[in-house]
Amino acid sequence: MSSLLYIISNLIIIVSTVILIAFGLKLIRSLNRESKLIGNIEYTDELFNRIDSIILVSVITVSNTMVNRLKNEKAFFQKEKEEAFEEAKNRIANIINTQDTQHIGAYIDNIDEWIDNRIEYYVRTLKTSNYV
Repeated sequence: MSSLLYIISNLIIIVSTVILIAFGLKLIRSLNRESKLIGNIEYTDELFNRIDSIILVSVITVSNTMVNRLKNEKAFFQKEKEEAFEEAKNRIANIINTQDTQHIGAYIDNIDEWIDNRIEYYVRTLKTSNYV
């Protein structure tokens, strides 16, 4: 009888240990996935900030080089506005690489539309601050 209790208690201890080890491994895997996810979120946030800064700098550059000159010549009409917009888009496209575009493509359905909206936003913001 005592040997049967000994065997059963050892069996319970062994099974409990295996279960604890299995849960421990699951916990370690989950923590590893979470740390990778957090790193990916930080990279994505940094990437969005960098692209947003690129858009702002491109709008300011086009404003300083093209728009101000045309405004001084009193030749800044709809056609020139569209050309300035396209110039800003081209500058942005030349700076942003395809890897960055693919990465943010997972978060934004239409990247070109998002860039267009950010350009328009910065143009309006700079106009209201009397920068443009």
